[in-house]
Amino acid sequence: MKKNIVSIVKIQNYNPDKVKSAIAKSIEPLGGMNAFVNKGQKVLLKPNILLGLSPDKAATTHPAVIAAVAELVNEAGGIVFLGDSPGVGSFESAMKPTGIGKVVEKYGIELADFSNVHPFECEDNVIAKHINLAKAVDDADVIITLPKLKTHVQMSMTCAVKNQYGLVVGMQKGEYHFRLENRDALADLMVDINRIAKPKLAICDAIDAMEGEGPSGGTPRNIGVILASADLPALDVVACEIIGLNPNNVPVIQACKRQKYGATSLDEIEVAGEAIESVKITDFKQINNLQNVRRILPMPQFMLKIVRQQWASRPRINKNKCVKCYKCRDGCPVSPPAIDPDRPVGKEVDDKTCIRCYCCHEFCIAKAIDLKKPWFDRVFKITKLMNFLNKHIGKFLPHI
Repeated sequence: MKKNIVSIVKIQNYNPDKVKSAIAKSIEPLGGMNAFVNKGQKVLLKPNILLGLSPDKAATTHPAVIAAVAELVNEAGGIVFLGDSPGVGSFESAMKPTGIGKVVEKYGIELADFSNVHPFECEDNVIAKHINLAKAVDDADVIITLPKLKTHVQMSMTCAVKNQYGLVVGMQKGEYHFRLENRDALADLMVDINRIAKPKLAICDAIDAMEGEGPSGGTPRNIGVILASADLPALDVVACEIIGLNPNNVPVIQACKRQKYGATSLDEIEVAGEAIESVKITDFKQINNLQNVRRILPMPQFMLKIVRQQWASRPRINKNKCVKCYKCRDGCPVSPPAIDPDRPVGKEVDDKTCIRCYCCHEFCIAKAIDLKKPWFDRVFKITKLMNFLNKHIGKFLPHI
């Protein structure tokens, strides 16, 4: 069986010329940039821009990596677009502190559309058979993802596969955290997004990674490598091996394994360039205790539960329309199903076990599943307010 290639190239710092040379070398075993980009194609570069922090904090993809990939794409004849939907603020507000603004100006890079959304469908998906992603995804011919290797207090690690979560626009990401609540369901959603977006290539900035309380509160740690692969789960597995993290403890990798998406064990992977043992970090600081996936705001646990109750819509069966096809029950990813038309009236949905994936709503052939917004959201327009605050708060954050 042909194994999927993950390339490892050593580089100790962000000297622009050396970074470009290292990235070019990392994609040589994969066929070079011309294997992924044809002349005239629109290429979306998707970095990890969590929020507006300076590059030395190791929380965002370094601008030298973005610049190098942009040059290589241009040389292959591609047209570069750049964008992300940060966890806090807008991409535009993060450009200056992250150093990306200078790259955009130097190369005349057009910003991708991360303000508007486009609907996508995929019947093979587990959580999101229908989902709105940034319009940039629909506009692009090719997506090249540029993750930053970091620990993550909710998901153990963030790298290649998880980076596409930034294709979800604005506070919709936060809403998924509250709706799904379960980290395995959230990881399944991330795989679903990758299946739709189909990134062709991942080039990981692991020159300076983040250890400890990532993805923003940890400390920089020099690993001194660039990783590249056309198989994103395979890259994540190799990244785990380098930092001494058991892939079985990474929900996103386990979701890939469940969904048979990419290579999820070393037996399926061919490592090119440097051997893993030659770059392995034996004392990399891991996450000791994973936080609840709802913890996207500094609130006590009881308040997070209240927010979830007042933010996430609840599925309800309309008995007048229900034809008892049982697609809602049979398609529910929860075991036992959180919804069943045969239960007593008013108890068809178990709100305690329902993960708010709304698969039942999507599956229903009779359109008999209503999504009932909590009264608090209906009255005070919480979703609109959160989107507004998320977009503009980045302008007022101290950029360090």
